[in-house]
Amino acid sequence: MSNTTKSILTLLLGSALALPIGADARPQSFHHARGSTLALRLADRFSEVTVPARHQPRRGKTAHQRPLLDTSSTIIDEPDADPTLYGTRVRGTNDTGQLSGQYVDSSGAFHAFIATPNGNSFTYTPITVKRNDTFGFLLNEKGAMFGSYDEKHSGIENSWIRQPNGKLEIVALPEGPGGTIIQGLNNKGVATGNYFDANGAFRGFLRDKQGHVTDFDDPLAGSGENQGTNPIGINDSGEISGIVFDSNDVAHGFIRHAGDGSFVEYDVPDAGSAPGQGTLGLEIENDGWITGAYVDANNVSHGFLRDPDGNILAPIDPPDMGTNPFQGVVGVEHLEKGWAVGEYIDQDDVLHGFLCKKCETAERKIVEFDAPGAVDTFNVLSSNRQHQIVGSFHDENGIRHGFIRNP
Repeated sequence: MSNTTKSILTLLLGSALALPIGADARPQSFHHARGSTLALRLADRFSEVTVPARHQPRRGKTAHQRPLLDTSSTIIDEPDADPTLYGTRVRGTNDTGQLSGQYVDSSGAFHAFIATPNGNSFTYTPITVKRNDTFGFLLNEKGAMFGSYDEKHSGIENSWIRQPNGKLEIVALPEGPGGTIIQGLNNKGVATGNYFDANGAFRGFLRDKQGHVTDFDDPLAGSGENQGTNPIGINDSGEISGIVFDSNDVAHGFIRHAGDGSFVEYDVPDAGSAPGQGTLGLEIENDGWITGAYVDANNVSHGFLRDPDGNILAPIDPPDMGTNPFQGVVGVEHLEKGWAVGEYIDQDDVLHGFLCKKCETAERKIVEFDAPGAVDTFNVLSSNRQHQIVGSFHDENGIRHGFIRNP
């Protein structure tokens, strides 16, 4: 992959290429994250500290969340997170108000967590896979959650699913010597994602609730390093949305149909066609709407929606987004009852959140926001039917916190 391609993916996908690697970082898993949309969602997960001996956190803790000065938002700090190290990241929520994310404890170990509402507080359940650094991603409406972990001996990154009853399932496909990454989990327990073959190319897979796996490759997929098929989202009908990187390192959106496994590829009309440019499909909602982003010929990123009939609504751009190369919309990440949420990079290369009201219509209104006290706001990936938006931010000391933005 060319340097141009890598630099553009650093913008749009939060590539680990631009991030310092801490003493606990595994270069191999770092490398594998860089070409996928998951990279932004997992970017800067490493603590950049020297890691002493591990310890296991307490189980089933309950803690009150201290409110921010702006009472429309609530700060989220996992009780075992060391406030002088990495802190806490929140990535997901569901309609019951559960939260998903990760934190670093005082020994420098990474743990995923689920936080379940308990009156005016949350009960936190840490998740750690075999004493490995464990990273948390999203959860579905049933309370099943998924994430990844680094094998401490090999440095390979594989995935896990935690069922609502607490059962932990490891997902490490033998076809993927370079690791296995789950990117989406629907409400029926069906997961999709990618694994990395011996060439470092993305290969797509579908995993049913019983653990049966179906491999697939989009017909446009290249076979070189950081090329291939990268599924991102799956709806309850089993339709999959994602990104296919072709042999020229250009990105295209794709849909894989549930019935016959056929593919539909698409491009936003204003997407660029040079290496590292193109169209990135993200989530697919149950009604068939798709969220995403595209990089234009000037290497500026913009948001888009695709309706069930294939019509593209673009650009969806916050007014204060940057318009220089490697700036713009990171992604329209999630669509819920006409509300879409996402992140953008401004003229000063600072990340902020946004929500788009009536986003499926010409009357859409974009509201930019930051968590109060934030130096930047990121990981704005998820909202629920109550229009609560969750994400993460850095404070003035560089420590991460999660937040809930209430409507």
